[in-house]
Amino acid sequence: MPQRGLLFLSFGLALSWCLPGCGGAAPVSDAGGASEGGQAAAAGDNQTAKVPIGAQPVVRVVNGKKWIGDVPQDIYFDDPLSVAADRRPVGNAVVAGDPKSAPAAKSAGTDKAAEDEKPPATAASDNWKSVIGIESLNTEIKTIRNTLTGHLQNVGKFNSGLTEIPQRGATLAVLAAVAAAHSEDVSWKKNAKFVRDLASQMLAEKLARGRKSFDQVKSPFETIVEILDGGSPAELPESKDQAAFSDVADFGYLMQRIDRGFKWIQGNARDEESYKENAAKVRHEAAVLGVLARVIKEEGYGWADDEDFVKHADSMLDACLTAEKAVKAETFADYDKAITKIDQLCTQCHMGRR
Repeated sequence: MPQRGLLFLSFGLALSWCLPGCGGAAPVSDAGGASEGGQAAAAGDNQTAKVPIGAQPVVRVVNGKKWIGDVPQDIYFDDPLSVAADRRPVGNAVVAGDPKSAPAAKSAGTDKAAEDEKPPATAASDNWKSVIGIESLNTEIKTIRNTLTGHLQNVGKFNSGLTEIPQRGATLAVLAAVAAAHSEDVSWKKNAKFVRDLASQMLAEKLARGRKSFDQVKSPFETIVEILDGGSPAELPESKDQAAFSDVADFGYLMQRIDRGFKWIQGNARDEESYKENAAKVRHEAAVLGVLARVIKEEGYGWADDEDFVKHADSMLDACLTAEKAVKAETFADYDKAITKIDQLCTQCHMGRR
């Protein structure tokens, strides 16, 4: 073939690749819909047609929106290089490596809103109302008072209640500390720190059968009763306004109270009928367990660095709050799920720590 003919043939083949409909690309649809060729390709064997090197992308208009092949055109920046060069921060973000960029100053209102959104497990120490109402707190303290009064009538009754007294005293110390920081009032709130420390004194030494331990518990307990009745005892301990829970309540005794409370729920409120019959008691136990779940992860107890334990404690508090709300709303499915969750958390935690 003459050289001139070969030249024209090569030019014609190259031009054919660039024309619509010749390289497998769909033509532009002026009607705003896909062309018949595009529909046929979509209904085919899902193999994407290859666009030859050097071919220009074909723009389609579908429902008034431009598409480049199968990609909407509006995802592309008009000038990507200028966007990449723009190092201004978006919102409060700081561009890495830019010394001129600094986060915007937060207003006091923003900080307050963020604090309010924190879950109870990480909220401020005085946010106890979200965990336990003052009525439940008073009810538990009254129960502890009545129980200890019965055990302290004489040495014999003290001996028979020896296994129960420590957990009652430790819980009393915790709840007195909570009462001092609670947003609601109790009549003895100004003396709550003394109740806290007196309850701790009852358990200052490990209890044993006999007169010595009986007197160790009875003397400070009588002062506590006087305070709870509105009196002002002459002799009170040197008490700080605030004290770590771990300084006034033994971890093991608090775990005994958690175990006792949850076993009561399992034995008395695990079906829809019984949980309704015992609604008030269940809500009370859930509130007390929630307080203790929040307390036991305090640093002084030695578990604060155990991320798994802290996660379990936070989840238990959330489950207790959910159970209490579910009883109030009479939604048994939510209640049942929460109690099952507490059971699972206790089992998982004890498997690696007992």
